Amino acid sequence: MKTRPGCWAALAAWAIVGCGEDPEQARAEYTQSVMREIFEGIRVALPASVDGAVFKAPENQGEIFAALDTLARNAELLEEHSRSCDAETGFLARSVERDAIEAKTAYRYGHYKRSAFVLRQIVENCVVCHSRLPDGCGSQIAKEFVDEGVMASLPLQPRATLLIATRQFDRGLDALEAVLTDPLTHPAIMLAPLTDYLVISVRVEQDYERPIRTLQTFAQRKDLWPSLKKDVDRWIAALPSLHERAARASSVASARAIIREGEALDEFGDGQGSLLHFIVASSILERFIDSHPERDAELGEAYYLRGILETRIGNNYWVTTAPFLLEESIRIAPREPFAVDALSVLEREMFAAYEGSDVEELPEEEEAHLAELRTLIEGS
Repeated sequence: MKTRPGCWAALAAWAIVGCGEDPEQARAEYTQSVMREIFEGIRVALPASVDGAVFKAPENQGEIFAALDTLARNAELLEEHSRSCDAETGFLARSVERDAIEAKTAYRYGHYKRSAFVLRQIVENCVVCHSRLPDGCGSQIAKEFVDEGVMASLPLQPRATLLIATRQFDRGLDALEAVLTDPLTHPAIMLAPLTDYLVISVRVEQDYERPIRTLQTFAQRKDLWPSLKKDVDRWIAALPSLHERAARASSVASARAIIREGEALDEFGDGQGSLLHFIVASSILERFIDSHPERDAELGEAYYLRGILETRIGNNYWVTTAPFLLEESIRIAPREPFAVDALSVLEREMFAAYEGSDVEELPEEEEAHLAELRTLIEGS
């Protein structure tokens, strides 16, 4: 975000060099080299993952597995390297390491669809990480990680994701606009790119004008179903006033008021109508957290509300920081009423993460983790 101080994510650690915040040049260079290896793995494997036949073709398996191995090894190194960083960075680094190992393992045993899916989630995780960076931190370095030939080989939507992952936000928004206005793409599969577009425009770039023009064009599509058309028209009308309010808002109370207004627009309970308000509220809460040094009940509530909003904004579980945010809210203010709600949502999110897998119940370490948080809330 444009005003955010240096709260960095694991996959953006090379930004240390660009910002000059870390006096240990050797550490910065090490991080940068690890990042180059991670993106080298992505550079080789991601384009192939878009086409299932290419991804599993015997003649390609050696190169693709080597790329996934490179990605997994360096993700592990980055996770180890992030342990001295802030808690959210550590959470993101562990997520990347877990996914990189799973992508490699799934590919080794012939589960190609699963491997491709998880690989794309790693790139989505890059988006989460890089949208947390302040301006000017490693942007030029990030652009160099993936060459133009790879970008051009990808369909529009994965290209947009990779552009955003490498902090090329303007080009990423260009690609998302092309997706949203493509007459051959059915609107039913556009909610994810539409969400990404609003998050990057409003929360990351703090640009409230560009989305108005794009949404006005999008609203002219003849194939929009009525409820989506109604929501888009409301977003267009609300953007100017939300821009003004967000510019002067800096409190949890102001974010809470915008959340309530958004919830009132959610006619069908699917969160679609409230999406824009939730994104604006989360931006206000992020600014509050960055500028609030005391670990008090108000900070705990800010983390709680951010966590709840991320469960409603995010496209899928894999790339959301909601579990970290909810846990942090409990640790900061375990005796506040919202801590009980935070734990309930966190438990639901954890179970959802294992849904559809071979795991029939939460692993022991996850159960122990939840038990620790319950103890904090109960005060015993």
